Amino acid sequence: MKGKWSTKDELINLLKQLTTVESVVGTSKEVEMGEKIEQLLGEIEYFKEYQDKVYRIPVKNDHWNRFNVAAIYEGDPNDQKAYVLLSHFDVVGIDDFGQYKHIAFDSDRYTKQMQQLEDVSPEVAADIESREWLFGRGVMDMKAGLAIQMAVLADAIEQKKKVNLILLSTPDEERNSEGMLAAIEWLACLKESKQYQHIIGLCSEPSFTSFPGDTAKYIYTGSVGKMLPLVCAVGKETHVGEPLAGVNASWMISEVVSEMELSERFFEQSKDELVPPPTVLRLSDLKYEYNVQTPTFAYATFNVLTYTKTAQEVLTEVKKVAEECGEKMDQRLEKRYQRYYVKQKNPPISVYTYGQLKEKGIALYGQTFLDQLESISKRVYQNGGDTRDVTIALAKEVGDYFIELAPFYLVTLAPPYYPAVRLNAQEPFEARLLEEVGELQKWTEERFGEVITQKDYFPGLSDVSYGKIEDGLSVKQTLEKEMPTLSNGYDLPLDAMQKLQMPTVNIGPFGKDAHKRTERLHVPFFTDIAPQMLIRFIDQMTKK
Repeated sequence: MKGKWSTKDELINLLKQLTTVESVVGTSKEVEMGEKIEQLLGEIEYFKEYQDKVYRIPVKNDHWNRFNVAAIYEGDPNDQKAYVLLSHFDVVGIDDFGQYKHIAFDSDRYTKQMQQLEDVSPEVAADIESREWLFGRGVMDMKAGLAIQMAVLADAIEQKKKVNLILLSTPDEERNSEGMLAAIEWLACLKESKQYQHIIGLCSEPSFTSFPGDTAKYIYTGSVGKMLPLVCAVGKETHVGEPLAGVNASWMISEVVSEMELSERFFEQSKDELVPPPTVLRLSDLKYEYNVQTPTFAYATFNVLTYTKTAQEVLTEVKKVAEECGEKMDQRLEKRYQRYYVKQKNPPISVYTYGQLKEKGIALYGQTFLDQLESISKRVYQNGGDTRDVTIALAKEVGDYFIELAPFYLVTLAPPYYPAVRLNAQEPFEARLLEEVGELQKWTEERFGEVITQKDYFPGLSDVSYGKIEDGLSVKQTLEKEMPTLSNGYDLPLDAMQKLQMPTVNIGPFGKDAHKRTERLHVPFFTDIAPQMLIRFIDQMTKK
């Protein structure tokens, strides 16, 4: 590499400048991080001359006034391709660092502290002993990737390469991807105004270990999708002295949690990659005081990851789970009725989607019903709730309107929604990207002796999910019906995603233990190999 941050020491120093900023997601420090990136880019001579090539893309309606940072180097105005060097600059919190939280963002001090610890796993101990690893929050996920991309941008500028590069670094990736959701519309407009035929995403998220002890390095040609189904149980109240006279909502939801947790129903496989099974993320009832009435409303949200399943398919499968749980509970109740000589039985447990009950509400109550839902949304947001809180509150309100139908399950979707994306070998340009990934693997092994494995899906969720979308109309129809906060606090730029259609390849550093106190970066791969891989990929694509 040439230009600013071209040496190993300069690249490491750049990373340390980035990690020093405590840019925990959902805090004002993300603003400080954006300003730091702007300052560092301003040290490149090109951007000193062309200050208007560095942009702030604000996050919409943001409490902290956070913004994306973008920088454009237009090395070949006649080329119909541009490459987006995509990263995020937020990090997760540091509660897991315990007594060492005060040095979590000082990678030198924290690495020295780790070298003195004895209560670590053998794998961590071996990495500490090697002296090849840098520890600290954000060093792996993903400020090392950002540092590499800034150095690659500076290298292209210094060498006056005939290539169009767009550095884009976002806040909030670790929470709702609000930065990327705002940036997508900007990118779509840029593609149109510059008349680019292709905008190619080059993300530099680190290689994630696929299993404990995994030492492989990966190139990812896509990213896993995610949905957050919400299942609500609307029970029939009763006194604890007469438990069979009602149906306990907490029991109802526990049955669904038991069936959904690590369920094989959502199994998907791509080559040797298996989508992680679903897991419960939030579980509660809404009974806040003690009394001897059984809970009437309980809910759970589930993390469901996808490769090819659509939003409608996931929703349909979750609804089927609820239906089967209801049938099992009805059978169990029938046995209890017989054992305890109960003659007055509860009705069977039904299952509805939010969209179904909303349609019923509009038909029966008209605008009054819609006004009440809007009032609920405003109140929850004003009290500091997020889109998931609003989804739960709206589901509760709709359930209350139809309490005479109890007991029943209500199934809906809460934000965020991440589409699964991957390169499509049947599409000519994306097939070309896949071909070049294969050539890069060969080159890296020949030049550095490093075996790089290609995977279809990045497993850790990423902003690249919003770069493109397939069958956007179908997705839009499902979400408009079944995601209560879509365009009600949660803005998903589906039209811009459809216009952008940005295929993405992930070429990044190697690290371990993202989101853990042992988060660490392999320094030799970071300084010597990953930047060269990214440069090689861009150069080869530019030649063809």
